[in-house]
Amino acid sequence: MDEFDTIDDHFARHAKLLMEDPSARFGALRNCSFFKPVPDEWLQRISEMAQIRTFHADISITSQDDDMKAFYVILYGAAEAFRNGKLVGTIETGDCFGEGIFFADGSITASATVIADDKIIVAQFSKIAIAALQADPHAMVSLDKALLLALFKKLKGANQKIERLMLV
Repeated sequence: MDEFDTIDDHFARHAKLLMEDPSARFGALRNCSFFKPVPDEWLQRISEMAQIRTFHADISITSQDDDMKAFYVILYGAAEAFRNGKLVGTIETGDCFGEGIFFADGSITASATVIADDKIIVAQFSKIAIAALQADPHAMVSLDKALLLALFKKLKGANQKIERLMLV
């Protein structure tokens, strides 16, 4: 077995553990920067709603202008976001995408195509899971803070890009 096979094996075992072991899934979400503001009691419920998914390099997770079907938090790895075929950002471990689904009254389309850089593991939350969370105002207090912090981080990054472009 060479080094790459060992890495692949480790990745597969880790993903399987997160899929099958609720305490491992909770721990992965607890260590994720997105979920830092969420108290343990709510994170426990949220972790039970998470579907763990894996994607390999160059696989599209979302496609620009397609209906957004879920919200994602990257637990391991990174992905790139493309708008109109141009790279607009990188989504790292702990970051989220698809958060617009929390704010839409009906259907919403993806603002970017998100493609896995290499092997990644995500926590995926379906529209049904999101609706269940939104029905509980206590759960949403914590999630709203996490979402606002994530959006603030993205806005700050966009402002920095604009600033760099203006210097050119």
